[in-house]
Order: sequence, then C-alpha cells, then structure tokens
Amino acid sequence: MVKNSLKRIKSGATHCASSVLFRLDLITEESRQEKRFKILGEKVLQAVLDDKLDTLKDDPSIVELVGAIQEKKKIIQELRQKASFKGPCEKN
Repeated sequence: MVKNSLKRIKSGATHCASSVLFRLDLITEESRQEKRFKILGEKVLQAVLDDKLDTLKDDPSIVELVGAIQEKKKIIQELRQKASFKGPCEKN
C-alpha cells in the first residue's frame, strides 16, 4: 500500500516536471522569436530610412530571419499545445 502511494507521488512529480520543462522550452523559444522580430524590424526601419525597401528581398540576412521566424512559429505552436495540458501539479 505504501509502495503504491510512493509510485503515485513519483508519477505525479514526473508529470509535473515534464510540464514545467515544456513551459520553459516555450518561454525560451518565444524569447528567441522576439529577438528575431526585433532584428528584422530594425533592418526594415533602416531600409525605410535609407529609401532602400526594394533591396530587402535580396538581403540574405533578411531571408534567413524570415525563414527562421516561419520555422520557429510551428515549433512554438507545438510547444503551446503541449504546455496547455494541465497536469496533476496544477490546480484548475
């Protein structure tokens, strides 16, 4: 009987830790995504100020940033779905 209780506690703690790790991954990816958008915004602003908007699409750094942003959007969405599950360590 005590053994079963300990197994339940251990299982609950494992699920709780897993949930926390998913949320930590989500926060990390969102922070990185925010930095990418900030860099992209700064480059676009500079292009507007220099009247060089037509050169943006040919700039490899812009293309790389946009690609990374699109790729990470999917990852963030998946992490949000996983992190939205309320496990045994959370109250409703």
